[in-house]
Amino acid sequence: MPTPDGISDEEWSRVKELTIDIFHSAEDQRAEGQRRLFEYLDKLEAKYGPVASILATRADFMSDPRAKDEILRAGFISAEASNDSRNALYIAHSLAELHIEGYRCAIEGWKWLERLKQFLLVVEDSWFGDEYSRLRSALDDLEHGRRES
Repeated sequence: MPTPDGISDEEWSRVKELTIDIFHSAEDQRAEGQRRLFEYLDKLEAKYGPVASILATRADFMSDPRAKDEILRAGFISAEASNDSRNALYIAHSLAELHIEGYRCAIEGWKWLERLKQFLLVVEDSWFGDEYSRLRSALDDLEHGRRES
């Protein structure tokens, strides 16, 4: 079954293999695994364009938070434009997490948390429902000046 944005199952299986390789590789080999993943994503992007699945996956492995934010936003726009609610849910979660836990920015955190909630109404997913609750609590703590323990 292809991704919601049309990437074939065979091609997306290769993406999954490359990401698993990164997670199971030794620390000193992760950069090489990321390079191989990014090269493969470049090939897919040349074929399919900058679609949400590719952009979100690329962002997952980026270390620069500003670049990650930019790529995720582009992925969210792509997902919304193609009525891809599942990828929009995933990306809204990533952006909410980045802004709440990374940047510790309540304004952007609320914005993306609300978008996450919006897509949870369309795509039922208990894990993301739990994540919404966790991030909502973290955002409440952020707004009230409470520190994580």
